[in-house]
Amino acid sequence: MVAGLASLLGASVLAPLTAQAAVSSAESGVASLATQPSALNETALGKSGSGESALDESAIAPPVSNHLVAQAPIAQAADVQVFERPSYVNTCRNSGTSTLAVYTSTGQTTVVRQLQPYTRITLTGVLGDGVAQIREPAVGWVRSATLLSNCDAGPPPTDPVGQCYQVTQPELVVRSAPYGTILSSVLRGDRIYGTNPVQRQTTGDGRIWQRVYYRGTTTLGWVAETGTSGIGVNFVRCP
Repeated sequence: MVAGLASLLGASVLAPLTAQAAVSSAESGVASLATQPSALNETALGKSGSGESALDESAIAPPVSNHLVAQAPIAQAADVQVFERPSYVNTCRNSGTSTLAVYTSTGQTTVVRQLQPYTRITLTGVLGDGVAQIREPAVGWVRSATLLSNCDAGPPPTDPVGQCYQVTQPELVVRSAPYGTILSSVLRGDRIYGTNPVQRQTTGDGRIWQRVYYRGTTTLGWVAETGTSGIGVNFVRCP
């Protein structure tokens, strides 16, 4: 129709109308865009519907402190002054009435062995403040406070098999038989126990011997009850 009018009216008349139509069309397009909802969702910009950030702050690692945590120093065992006592070299002792720990050093931090009660031990002669070095039955250091001078000491019997005696001589030799092989010795104040019934022998010199238990009630041996000709006594009944 416009083409028909153009032919009748001429291009000069229709030019303003065509331009005005183009402007109207553009304005209607802008208005249409203004009435459409925005294609940009706020959540795409990192916003939640409540207006708070959609990023979870808990997911962000806290800053690392530049200050190092101080550690408590590890306690070190103090050095112990040691010395050698020649009279103690290769002498024996008894571990005592309870389990005795053998340590690698005077610091008493590392245990190499646990000795059972009444274990015979041998000293090296090297001592320290409250400690002693041993070489048998293990090499190491032990606490000296509980050591017994009676090397063959044993636990007291719970059910004595015979009469209890207390040694009165400084040292009394224990033998395998009257005048037999020496097995050990007991010291003044040590307790020994007779057999039940009592076993006695008298040798040609008149000395009286008695068979006794000298390590609690586990080890038997013979000791001289009197001197020659039956004179004197070497032990008495326990008080």
